[in-house]
Amino acid sequence: KRGNPFNLGDEVPRHFLSVLSPAAPQPLTKGSGRLELAEAIVKEPIAIRVIVNRVWKGHFGTGIVDTPSNFGVNGERPTNPELLEYLSQWFVDHGLSIKQLHRELMLSAVYQLSSEHSQANFDKDSGNRLYWRANRHRMTAEQVRDSLLTISGALDQKMGGPSEPLTPSYSRRTVYGHVSRYRLDDYLSLFDFPSPNLSSERRF
Repeated sequence: KRGNPFNLGDEVPRHFLSVLSPAAPQPLTKGSGRLELAEAIVKEPIAIRVIVNRVWKGHFGTGIVDTPSNFGVNGERPTNPELLEYLSQWFVDHGLSIKQLHRELMLSAVYQLSSEHSQANFDKDSGNRLYWRANRHRMTAEQVRDSLLTISGALDQKMGGPSEPLTPSYSRRTVYGHVSRYRLDDYLSLFDFPSPNLSSERRF
């Protein structure tokens, strides 16, 4: 277009990232292209490592790479590269099943470690980056509320359905509670529930 040196009016064909393609990327032609894009992403080895690392971080509090959104030169190096590679290959061999990955991690010896302190180990690894003990986890707002409903016998275990406000009389699991982007529920605010408008790889 006149006065537009970058030709911003021209439509660019949808395709995978050029920088991650060994040759000219093939255009996405089926439907919206989302499925093709998703399939192209999971073919990238880095995507598998990112998924495995994030699941690990969810269970252990820190990642094998503790900068889960940055696997580049500015991110942290993996504390155990061989373990990350092993788990990534295991994940692929088991059909990319997140459920099976959770199971594998939770049945591991490291997941079942005690949180007991060892001064000798602390002197060598004060940040527990090599996982010589279990990290204590702060309970979430959902866990606190659901636990109280369970031990009181008031928990409604019905599955599915629309979300509803978390009133004192609401007895379903907290995951079914309504989360507003404009005014966070008072109960969730009390327990430092993260803002639905923000995303963060770590909460302090």
